[in-house]
Amino acid sequence: MRIAVDAMGGDRGPGVIAEGVRHFRQEDGDTEIFLCGRREELEPLYEGVKVTFIDAPTVVDMHDSASVALKTKKDSSIAAATMLVKEGQADAILTMGNSGAAAAFAMFVLGRLPRISKPAIVAPFPTPTGVTHVLDLGATVDCKPDHLLQFAIMGSVYSQYAYNKPEPKVGLLSIGEEETKGNELTLRAHKLLKDAPINFAGNIEGVDIMRGTVDVVVCDGFIGNVILKFGEGLVELFFRTLKLETAEVLGPDVNAENRRALMSEIMQRVDYNAYGGAELLGVNGHCLIGHGRSDHRAVANGIRSARNIARKCPLNKISQALESVSAPA
Repeated sequence: MRIAVDAMGGDRGPGVIAEGVRHFRQEDGDTEIFLCGRREELEPLYEGVKVTFIDAPTVVDMHDSASVALKTKKDSSIAAATMLVKEGQADAILTMGNSGAAAAFAMFVLGRLPRISKPAIVAPFPTPTGVTHVLDLGATVDCKPDHLLQFAIMGSVYSQYAYNKPEPKVGLLSIGEEETKGNELTLRAHKLLKDAPINFAGNIEGVDIMRGTVDVVVCDGFIGNVILKFGEGLVELFFRTLKLETAEVLGPDVNAENRRALMSEIMQRVDYNAYGGAELLGVNGHCLIGHGRSDHRAVANGIRSARNIARKCPLNKISQALESVSAPA
């Protein structure tokens, strides 16, 4: 596998990306890693690490608009990483940088898969027994019913191949389980999903996401992004509270080392750093977008996820699943 990494992206700078690459190299010395960015800044950070540098003199700032990045930063690290996939030199992209710009370059450079009108960002949410994949998380905020149909099919294929779910259950996020509940978008989408080539479980509510009621949850990007950010805030609140109250709750017989071990075990299940990145589905290439605040663990996990997904989830499987669906509106 060959992974193109935006070595300049993220809030914490290229040093964290380098630490993550070093961490990944401890377990995998075979995956080829292309580092896209300012070569003179990167080389000192990777001494003794097996990587290939792709010089890209420009950096897309986290506050740059996608349109500005596309027009003025075609020699940026995100653009260079995307072009490697376009040219067949890499199998997947990983960036912790500007998500809007990453999605824009993926759409513009890689193009959309056949029969896809809008892309969707998919990411795992923890459940008691594994994960539930939710899409869209912000790539397409204004959706039509056909878009949700495409998201459902893409999410089903993704769950099946990337996460070994033979017949993933797909749920439509709404305000009630009844088929008659929801807004105009969900009511119309429900009718389409009932006849789609998926294992459709009907409407689900927000509480069902982390219960693991279904394997895939479909919603528009506006709602999905709100859910994602709310979830991140809830996790932060939970761990601040847990840190303050652990000694009292667990009692004096539990030493500090055991408390840290317990918190670390819980954190591994709910921290976004444990997953590394969310994939942009619907484009003609594997593109993973990580959180701007990602630490070195998230970078290493993101490279691992990019490698595994590119290996296990061929894009043609998504295209094949969409062949039986009518053309998008």
